[in-house]
Amino acid sequence: MDTVKHVAARLYLYFLFVLFFITGGLSMFVLAPLYKGAFAPRVAYRDLRPFALWLNAYRVAWRTLTSKTYSEAFPSMWTTPPMSHTDLKWVRVKDSWQGEEKNCDVCEAACCAQVKCPLVGADKRCMGYGSLFFEYLYCGRYPDSQKQIDYYNCPKWEVRDQKSETN
Repeated sequence: MDTVKHVAARLYLYFLFVLFFITGGLSMFVLAPLYKGAFAPRVAYRDLRPFALWLNAYRVAWRTLTSKTYSEAFPSMWTTPPMSHTDLKWVRVKDSWQGEEKNCDVCEAACCAQVKCPLVGADKRCMGYGSLFFEYLYCGRYPDSQKQIDYYNCPKWEVRDQKSETN
């Protein structure tokens, strides 16, 4: 039953994406409560930047369609459960990391900074944290592979060496 729930949540998000692109982004304005609920439910409308969101959606779509490196690093995952934090069974924070373990505020190479994510607030915090988008797509689980770490040239994370961890 959980698998059906995970697929349904992703279908809903993909429906919103398809609707967005079919309407040239107008659906985001007409159906603002649906989009806000899926992407940034705890944020006031005045704090959202709709045109930056619009532009970023096209940027991400373009990268998804044209970058084989990106599509290989971030494969589709229809049935995986949502996550709001990195799975520390597979990765760990590098010893050289200078920031707080729980966030990437000090990192200029942070994935959200590189993609110029419009859901990063003035306080450098994610306005979409805890949303369907955050938990069901890649934000909540980043990183879960060496390819993702390499794609963003991430200075914070490294993949755990499973053999040395068990010895």
